[in-house]
Parts: sequence; C-alpha cells; structure tokens
Amino acid sequence: MAKSYKISGLRELDKSLEQFTKSTQRRVLERVLKQTAKPIEDNAKRMAPVDRGDLKRSIETIVLRSNAGKAAFAKAMEGGATRAEAGQAARDANRSAAGEGASATVRVRANAPHAIFAEFGTHKMPAHPFMRPAFRSAKSIDTMRNLLRVEIEKSAKRIASRGNKGKKA
Repeated sequence: MAKSYKISGLRELDKSLEQFTKSTQRRVLERVLKQTAKPIEDNAKRMAPVDRGDLKRSIETIVLRSNAGKAAFAKAMEGGATRAEAGQAARDANRSAAGEGASATVRVRANAPHAIFAEFGTHKMPAHPFMRPAFRSAKSIDTMRNLLRVEIEKSAKRIASRGNKGKKA
C-alpha cells in the first residue's frame, strides 16, 4: 500500500534550499524523509506479530533516489550498450538535466518472507495487519514541514560555523 504526497509550489522552501550545494540539499531532504517515516516504522514494529522476531527485525526505512542519469543508464543497457556507454549516457543526462527531475522516495517495508502473509492473512491464518495501520496513523505532511524548517536551519548554522572557523581574530 503506497501512500504518496506531491508537494509543489513551495517557493520559500526552494529559496531556503538554494543557499546550499546540491549534495547538501539532497542530504537535508533525505534526513527529513527518514525522520518523517520513523514514526511509521516504529508503529509497524510495535504492531507486528512476534513469533521469533524476524518480522519485526525486517521492518526498515529506505530512501530511493532517482534522477535523469539512472533512467538514461537503464535505457542504454536495455538497448544493448556497454556499461561504459551507459555510464556516459547517464553522465550526459545528469549534466543536461542540471538537477531537474531528481526525486526521492521513502519506503517503510518489511523484508521477512512471511510479512505479506502476516499482513493480509491466508486461508489458514487470519490477518494481523501491522503496516497498513502504521501508515494510517502517520501525520506526514505536518511533520515533514516542521522537520524541513529545522533541518534547513541546522544546515545553515553548520555551514556558517565552518565558514567562520578560520576567520576568528
């Protein structure tokens, strides 16, 4: 069950993030995505049925990044290109996209082989939902907005303090 939000038109966010390099922007956004998903992960672990604990231990949060280069690499490989040619296609696509079209997806997942059976049940076993209720309990948008503000402020302070280290009299 995927829960997606698309947030657009946040000019203030764009302006706040423009002060950072692309890699810092990416790290800020990834930290916020992980922190936003953490309550969902914690709730899923709390609600997961426990026999040996494999299911509970398999629940994790991951951030998947995508950009024009990954898509170009995959397309080139599907077309029969060598890895070197596909790599060049990826670099060219990233250069021409200049950061546009980059995206990140956060996923909370359970990797245990029996996770789907626990969540939805079988004809011999009743369902013990743990992921769906965890997702429903999430307050993602408000949490994300607040975390973005805090992470941007922290990053700006860190960068400012690094810049001032050598300037003290």
